[in-house]
Amino acid sequence: MAFEKNNQSKDLFSSQVDIQTKRFFFDLKENHKGRYLRITEQSGGRSSIVVPVEGLDEFENQIKIAISKSQD
Repeated sequence: MAFEKNNQSKDLFSSQVDIQTKRFFFDLKENHKGRYLRITEQSGGRSSIVVPVEGLDEFENQIKIAISKSQD
């Protein structure tokens, strides 16, 4: 897929979840560098992290470990 190098990205999937007073957005996108997941937290302000799709399996593994440890 061709993209111009002017930060143009294509939206592939979006969802959101509300937890307590926070809202999280999960946006799967694609640009000229490839596909990535942007996770944005909205709680007064906004902050985001970006995970390249190549790292999503390891990201998921680390989240599962954190969930397991939180239930000990």
